[in-house]
Amino acid sequence: MARWRVAGMVLLLALMGAGPAAAGRGEQPLAYVDLKYALIRQGLDREFVLQTFNDPRNRFMPEVVRKIAYLRKERPADYSHFLTPEVVARGRQYLKEHRRDLVRAREVYGVAPEVIVAILTVESGLGQVTGKYPVFNVFASLAVMDTPEVMADADLEPGLMPRLRKKAAWARRELTTFLDYCRRHRLDPFQFSGSWAGALGYAQFLPSSLVRCGVDGDGDGRVDLFTHPDAIASIGNYLNKAGFRLSQRGTWRRAVLAYNQSDAYADTVLTLAAWY
Repeated sequence: MARWRVAGMVLLLALMGAGPAAAGRGEQPLAYVDLKYALIRQGLDREFVLQTFNDPRNRFMPEVVRKIAYLRKERPADYSHFLTPEVVARGRQYLKEHRRDLVRAREVYGVAPEVIVAILTVESGLGQVTGKYPVFNVFASLAVMDTPEVMADADLEPGLMPRLRKKAAWARRELTTFLDYCRRHRLDPFQFSGSWAGALGYAQFLPSSLVRCGVDGDGDGRVDLFTHPDAIASIGNYLNKAGFRLSQRGTWRRAVLAYNQSDAYADTVLTLAAWY
């Protein structure tokens, strides 16, 4: 059990709606008080922020905090299960089924359809596995991972502080972007589930990538990364912005590395693309 500050607790709860002070599994840490008012000071709508944090679906996730805190470098073995005949067969079938959207992405963004399909394969199993973690809860939890209370509750080593500060700052930026996006588009922040790192949709975009590169691929007036046309177009746009040039093979790897800064990831994506 974490060692939480008790003094002034009743007053804080009454004035700020902090919720439970302890941060056991699912409970809200006291650090959320500072977090939500920091978000409001940054310009987010006060009522929307408070309503979101007070929602009963808001749950602190110490297991996600620990996973990010101790995340290791990716290795080729982490991707070996993608390099099989069965996966290649599914990718080739996907190329046929979504040919129109993939050809359009090639024409508009100059990105090889095979690379887009390879990314969708690795990121979400071609849309079959998109994650079960509520995106808001992930980023809210990570945004306070460098506070003493959360470090104690998650049993994090003090020597991790430089990494915790860096990741917490990143999570606060993504959380701000995510909440602003939901507010502007009148979306329920809790309707989105994704990976333990907060990535969502078939393309597994972070909120910042969604805002910067999300594309309405099917022309229905909204960007929905849980649809194939939008995911395909958005990946094409992302890779184009990262410098992907169809006729310059040397740009392919750099663009894929911009998507995920892992050599093992890039190797797997480009191998699958070549096999497709």
